[in-house]
Amino acid sequence: MRAHRHQLHRISVLLALLLAITLTSVACGGGGMQTYSNDTYGMSFEYDGMFTETSDTSAQGSAGGNSALSVGFFDKEGTKSGDTYRDGFVLNVYELTQQITSEMMPLVKTEIEKLLPQLTQSFGTDAKAGTLQAVTAKSTEGFKADMTFTMDGTPFKSTMYFLISGDTEYQLTMQAAESRWDELQPKFQHIIDSFTVGEK
Repeated sequence: MRAHRHQLHRISVLLALLLAITLTSVACGGGGMQTYSNDTYGMSFEYDGMFTETSDTSAQGSAGGNSALSVGFFDKEGTKSGDTYRDGFVLNVYELTQQITSEMMPLVKTEIEKLLPQLTQSFGTDAKAGTLQAVTAKSTEGFKADMTFTMDGTPFKSTMYFLISGDTEYQLTMQAAESRWDELQPKFQHIIDSFTVGEK
């Protein structure tokens, strides 16, 4: 157990937490259901064509390392501040330092729980994080946490997913203004329901 904790201490550096999505620079978009896939990291998911894909992503709050892959999707008709779009989701992929097995997931949960307060504090006194919960996206195990915060005077809701397969973490951060959350949340949920990890 002590050895696992030492290893997971290193892994936790890569379990980055990202919120307050900034999405700019339109790449592509279209109607109907779309599929995003990446052969390098062996994953795919479906998303509503109302979201436009972009490789230009950033976040206000963070705790952890750099992602190997980052791609965002935003709603051009949604909440906007200047040239930045606020309603959407971001996929970040992290290469971990070792293979994570099902038996190690409780330790991974502990490491993520240690990082959540740090992230919450970075969003001010009104930011609140929910309890970390276990989730499964098809056969991929992981965790999720909800958060509320205010950005530029607008209340936001977000759900962060940490899905882990072997030595790879797939982090999906869904975000929308509170006034649009009920509208977009089912579309966010479909992404998780269709999220598939195959051979890498």
